[in-house]
Amino acid sequence: MRPFERFLVGLDSWPWSAFVRVLIGLCSPPVSRTLFGGGNSVWVFPAFFVASLIALRVVPALIRFALPFSAEAKEIWARRRALAKRYDSYQWQKMFWIGFGLLPHATIAGEVAPGEIVVTVICLVGGSLGLWIWSKVGGARSPLQA
Repeated sequence: MRPFERFLVGLDSWPWSAFVRVLIGLCSPPVSRTLFGGGNSVWVFPAFFVASLIALRVVPALIRFALPFSAEAKEIWARRRALAKRYDSYQWQKMFWIGFGLLPHATIAGEVAPGEIVVTVICLVGGSLGLWIWSKVGGARSPLQA
């Protein structure tokens, strides 16, 4: 595997996967506010957040399709996608780290949109359950910690 591929594969391996997701959480509210204004709408940030999650799924798929990657890297990504299809908790545990990144905005930011609080709570509660279930069901059986 080439160094760039190792880097990309490593971004979705523990502990870097958690760090990347915390950064996504930290960056989401400021980006949303910049693009759509602060607004107190309950729907603006959740809509932005769902669109971001879709982009986090679609963009890597397009990159994997467009660029030539080694069989080893493709195999690792295929195993991770199979885990995600088999265990919902594999995906939900990732939400905990995004929620952890959202937490400072929801707790200490001056004006927080209601949608930001709702998304933060959903990510932290759902992600905590996902972490717990993943540690009991999937995480113990898999050498891949996302």
